Amino acid sequence: MERSLSGRPAAVPSPFCRRAGALLLAAGLWLLALTATAADSDFVAADSSAGVDAVLIIDSSGSMKETDPRRMRVPAARMFISLLGGDDRVGVISFSDNGYPVAHLTPATEANHRQLFAAVDKVSALGAYTNLHAALKTGRQMLDEADGEGRRRLLLLLSDGRMDTGDFDQDQALTRAIEEDMIGELRVAGIEVYTLAFTEASDMPLLRTIASGTGGISRLASNDRELHRVFSTLFESAKKPDMLPIEGGEFLVDDAIEEVTVVASKHTPGSEIKLVMPDARIIRPEVAGPAVRWHESDGFDMITIDKPPAGTWRLVSDGADNRAYVVTDMRLEGRLDVTEPVIGEQMQALAWLEQGGEPITAAEILEHTAFRMEIIPPEGESRHLSLAADAAADPGRFLQEFEFTRPGSHRIRLVASGQTFKREKSLFVEVPPLPAGATPPAPAPVSEAPAASPSEPEAPTEPDPEPASETEPEAQAEPEPEPETEIPPAMQEEIIDPAPEAEDQAETETGPGLGLILGLFVLANVIIGGAVGGFIWWRRRRRRKAAARSQADTEADADEQGEGPAKD
Repeated sequence: MERSLSGRPAAVPSPFCRRAGALLLAAGLWLLALTATAADSDFVAADSSAGVDAVLIIDSSGSMKETDPRRMRVPAARMFISLLGGDDRVGVISFSDNGYPVAHLTPATEANHRQLFAAVDKVSALGAYTNLHAALKTGRQMLDEADGEGRRRLLLLLSDGRMDTGDFDQDQALTRAIEEDMIGELRVAGIEVYTLAFTEASDMPLLRTIASGTGGISRLASNDRELHRVFSTLFESAKKPDMLPIEGGEFLVDDAIEEVTVVASKHTPGSEIKLVMPDARIIRPEVAGPAVRWHESDGFDMITIDKPPAGTWRLVSDGADNRAYVVTDMRLEGRLDVTEPVIGEQMQALAWLEQGGEPITAAEILEHTAFRMEIIPPEGESRHLSLAADAAADPGRFLQEFEFTRPGSHRIRLVASGQTFKREKSLFVEVPPLPAGATPPAPAPVSEAPAASPSEPEAPTEPDPEPASETEPEAQAEPEPEPETEIPPAMQEEIIDPAPEAEDQAETETGPGLGLILGLFVLANVIIGGAVGGFIWWRRRRRRKAAARSQADTEADADEQGEGPAKD
């Protein structure tokens, strides 16, 4: 006799019950594997290492003299070209009544920068019309004529107006052609279109439709000083570069960083920009050494430093929304599990670190690394959330559940903070509005930013970059006079090990992937178990009825036999 763990005799199931149990278990395991595969396949990783073919399509209509009188689009476009890598290619098209190629796809190497800068500078503001259809058509032709297999293909459309060919009927026909035919054709061809409007008088609904329909993003530059910020956003969305978080004007450089490029905004054209090194030496344009490339403009400065010494750097700038892009072997990667989000729909953000292209799983690193995210909506307050280790999946992955509560362009800042390093990655998401008649969800409460450890003062978060017209903060306090010296060509410094930051409080809620899987598994068991139980109940009921009928027949026979002698 078999015994259970309690010591009591174990009931021996019948062959029928054993077969039913095996069927139930197999069905549940099959459903579990199916849902796990489906949940895993929902994550779509963006390939940030693929070479990019980008065509700048710049409006040259006469109205550009009013919307961009200082031609700030020229240094902003130069910045975009400079941020791209040598494996990327750039083309330039000027458009008004038609599209006119100025420079065909050219590798964005430093040797070609002057040629590409000159092409951007050639775009005038003398055109009479704004033919958006011809602009997109010419841009696609330039991409199709080049061998772009295995590369990301982008069109960056910059305009300050609406479809205008001088013929109202033709304008309407070309607009319909863009919406009904061209957007679908571009999407099928794998061409992403990023649109930049110079003014609210532009055809914003059409530009947004073009961008969202092809997987790009749309932005509005409320004034010419915002152009470089918008180009930074376009660059981050297109290339997904690694960044260093700038908090309180400071950013931490570690030994894995080969190059850092700082884009520092200016509140006024004459604002002074300078960098303070970890050893308190100051870098200015006039004292920058051979390891520094400094490009100045009225709206921003771009400073690239080769092999920067490790430690805490400080940027002195009176502008907001500064950036620090890095070339490094230690990267922060991130993605979302939903490519087309819906307001109120639960989704997940996933983040992890990589070294040499392989995920970092070493406990001695991850145990002292905090992962957090900031959800920056098009308007209103940002939300700050911590990411928790994904114990049910591969080690080194960190997750957080969230939902979007309003439509529009959102930026998600992913930040990883270790004892000796920090990394930042930006994700951009376009959230469509709810259908007519749908009820919007209640706004999610805004949580506090992660607290800093007692040994390290809390650093303020960088200002919200959206919307672009946000008021800039007051100028930062100037540091005390410090010795200025040229940066030596060989920059070697021991890394400064700051006090460890407090780990962000991990969310304890179960991730939607595991909850969904368990829910479906239980549901399948309930359905199958109910069917099997119903069948057993029906079979037993049938047996009881048969037994009752048999008993009744037996009693009737006995009665008949008992009444027989009485009648005799």
